[in-house]
Amino acid sequence: MPPNRPKLTHDPTHPKFVTAIINAMNKNLDLFDDTIPRTSNLESGRKFRQRKRATDSKDNALSDLLRRPRYSLPLAYTLGVSSRLAYEDVEVIKYELARAGFDVENTFKPIAYKNICAFIAEKDDDILLVFRGTNPMNMANYMTNVNIHKAQVNSPYIGYMGKVHKGFWEAMGDPKMKRKSSAAAAVDPGVSSTVNIELSGTSISRTIWTTIKAILQIIRFLTSSLSHHVRDPVDSRWLGENVDLRSQNLFVQAESWIMDLVNRDADSGDEGVVPDLKDSDSSSTDEQATNLAKKPNRRSVDSPTMRQSTRHGRKRLFITGHSLGGALSTIFLAKMLQSNSELLQIFAGLYTFGHPKIADTDFAKTFSPRMSSKIFHHAYNNDIVTRVPSHDNYSSPPGTLVFIDSAFNITLYPPNPLTNEPVPIRPISFLHLSGLLNRHIIARLVSDSLVRIILRVVFPFFVNDHFPSDYCEALRKGKINWVIIGEGGISAGDETDVGTSLTPLKQKTAETSSRRLNVMIEQPVIKMGQRHILKSGQIIGGIHTQPA
Repeated sequence: MPPNRPKLTHDPTHPKFVTAIINAMNKNLDLFDDTIPRTSNLESGRKFRQRKRATDSKDNALSDLLRRPRYSLPLAYTLGVSSRLAYEDVEVIKYELARAGFDVENTFKPIAYKNICAFIAEKDDDILLVFRGTNPMNMANYMTNVNIHKAQVNSPYIGYMGKVHKGFWEAMGDPKMKRKSSAAAAVDPGVSSTVNIELSGTSISRTIWTTIKAILQIIRFLTSSLSHHVRDPVDSRWLGENVDLRSQNLFVQAESWIMDLVNRDADSGDEGVVPDLKDSDSSSTDEQATNLAKKPNRRSVDSPTMRQSTRHGRKRLFITGHSLGGALSTIFLAKMLQSNSELLQIFAGLYTFGHPKIADTDFAKTFSPRMSSKIFHHAYNNDIVTRVPSHDNYSSPPGTLVFIDSAFNITLYPPNPLTNEPVPIRPISFLHLSGLLNRHIIARLVSDSLVRIILRVVFPFFVNDHFPSDYCEALRKGKINWVIIGEGGISAGDETDVGTSLTPLKQKTAETSSRRLNVMIEQPVIKMGQRHILKSGQIIGGIHTQPA
């Protein structure tokens, strides 16, 4: 277990002071929790195949199409806390990362572009890129969120990529800027960040003329700068007032720093970037992936225990964020695809929390099944942000949907195996007891902080379900029971009756011809003498199929 954390003080200059309003309800920012169990049946290709073969179902075609979601619950928790940490000031972030064993001195870098922020840090060979979500005190973030018009995206490498939320896409910046000259990339086309004034006193006329010219320059600089800041504001509180946040976009900054971390090991003789492993569920491939990721006495970001291996490690890039940060995380990965970035060779996982819809279905199909098996979008119960925008053909984010109900039951919904379309989330449930009327919420009030209880009273239940602390708590206490795929007609959360049961409901939908496959990852049992009865009743062997 991590060492006891010093008590938080109320001195703003103290590095352990939690400054973010959104984290006030739960000040625990420990990045690792050794009590979270690994889900071996999901993380091992061999064991996952055994779960699929255990079924006596005759629908083997659908079973063969199911790729193993490369999901890790301890990793999800670490990245969830990292997403919470991004809301803090830089000094708090550095303190918590150092306490968790990250090489802050040599690898940490806070980056910002206009009104969006992120940070990068490395622990052994694991590199984290964490985007900050919406700052409640930053109006520019809200402007980015509400710019819901779509922009058509194309790539010279993969062609048409679909239509994407314009605000999110433009906030990241254009990866093509890296191909421009340094002079062109260093200056924002809108307005110069500096002005040079030249005064001359060689004669009366020169003195008067250069003074008048200087005054006109100052007035022009003042009006243009103020106008630009009003139309396109920046958030200077992250890096300070003296840092230029317009000269280089966030994608270029992040890509450059991560590649610098990779090349440091390459220059020192370590194994830096290596080709991505073939996507296979064979046990040998899993062993290769694990061995390449290990170092002596290494505690990686996805393992709660110390692991032993060889000195040479393979860099792994994990991208994460909550809310707006989750949207920017997916956009960053999309721009990696768009520009055929070298970072694709070390991409190991995208984990987002409370991620809004960001694009149409064509965008989701851009991500290959192999990449989609490493993309996980978490949605907690009735979180409203995960369901908006709800018009203009906005689709769920790409990859696997990880749905968490109010009882902290966790279900994975990989995309449609035939079309790679993501699974939508069920609508907000107003027919079940929610918020302070939900028995699971009531049971947790005993351990909730006073701030959390006040927020539960002030805000409606579908807003309360969006707070990142609830996501982290659910991952820490929850358990993965199901992986569910289908050819269509599935909505995440329909099977769970809002935290009451994980037994799939036997109900007909408009698409009666669609098929579904439910893979039980863990088999919870109730002991009755010498007999073991599955809680799910009808499911024998772990997998069954039924009409959706």
